[in-house]
Order: sequence, then C-alpha cells, then structure tokens
Amino acid sequence: MEEIKKGMNKIFNASVITSMIILVLGIFLFIQPDTIIHMISIILGGIILIPGITSLIDYFKNKYQPSLISGVITIIIGMILIINTKLVASILPFILGIYFIVNGINRLQYALQLKKQGIHFSTSLVFSILIIICGVLFIINPFGGALVITKVMGIFMIIYAVLDLSNTVFIKKEMQQMNRNMNMKDAVIEVEVEDKND
Repeated sequence: MEEIKKGMNKIFNASVITSMIILVLGIFLFIQPDTIIHMISIILGGIILIPGITSLIDYFKNKYQPSLISGVITIIIGMILIINTKLVASILPFILGIYFIVNGINRLQYALQLKKQGIHFSTSLVFSILIIICGVLFIINPFGGALVITKVMGIFMIIYAVLDLSNTVFIKKEMQQMNRNMNMKDAVIEVEVEDKND
C-alpha cells in the first residue's frame, strides 16, 4: 500500500507539470501552428546539433574516426530538422502518440491497482482508455494536410492534458479517501483494544 501511495504521489507531481506544459503547447499549436512547429523544429534541431558538434570537436582533438562519422550524421539530421519544419510536423504526431499510449497504459495499470484495493476505479479506467485512443489516433494520423494535422494535434494535446489532469486529480482524491478510511479503521481498532484493556 505504501508503495502505491508513493507511486501515486510521483505520478501526480509529474502529471501536473507535463500536462500543463502539453496544455499550453496544445493551445499555442492550435492558435499559431506554424510558429510553434518552427520553434519545436529549431529546439529539436539544436538539441541534436550539440552532440554532433561535440563529436566533431572530439575528432579534431583525438582523430577518432567514429566521432567524425557520428558527428557529421548528427549535424546533418539537426540541420534538416531546423530547416525542414514539415518533417517535424509529420513525425511529431507519431512521437506524441507513443508518449500518450505509454502514459495511458501506465494509468490503466494504476486503475487496476485501485480495483484490487477495492476503490472506485471506473472513472480512472475510462480516462486511461481515452488517453490511449488519443495516442492511437495520433499514430494512425487520419487527418491529412500539414496545417490540419498541426491544428488537430493542438486539439488532441489539449484533450490529453485535460484527461490526464482529471485522471490524476481523481486518483489523488480516491487515494486520500482510502487513507482517511484506513486511519478511521485504525482509530476504531485502537479504541476497541483500549476498552478491552480497561
């Protein structure tokens, strides 16, 4: 039980932060899709460029051949991401889809844990399944058209964030209620033991 409580607290804190970030990104992605995709492209490209440049520096210092190869490949990929924003628009739904599915499956496992503890779990189960469905739709990507994809992506990110936050708050409340019930039971047992001793 204590492990479940610790796990729930970690999930609660992480979910609130990540869901708020995704919510804000989703809103901006829906309102200004081109600007956000361009920013994401530059950020991802920059992140990939850094190890590429580091590998090249390592090659010129130590003349280590694999450093040259990996450095050149990484720099090329980074530059492509910075220049070609459409590429990011096409791969981002797939990446987000995988993230949503994995998170949804994790939530599903926690919903089943709630069931084992005899706690109302159907709401959490529904939220988890809806999150997984969002992820599957992202990967299948039946929307078509780059601009449509980015706008729909924004909508789905907002939906995901709302579902994830709602699920987190629900699980948190159920865990708190369960803790209160357990504390009340412990208190009753202590009173009964004291009465018997008297």
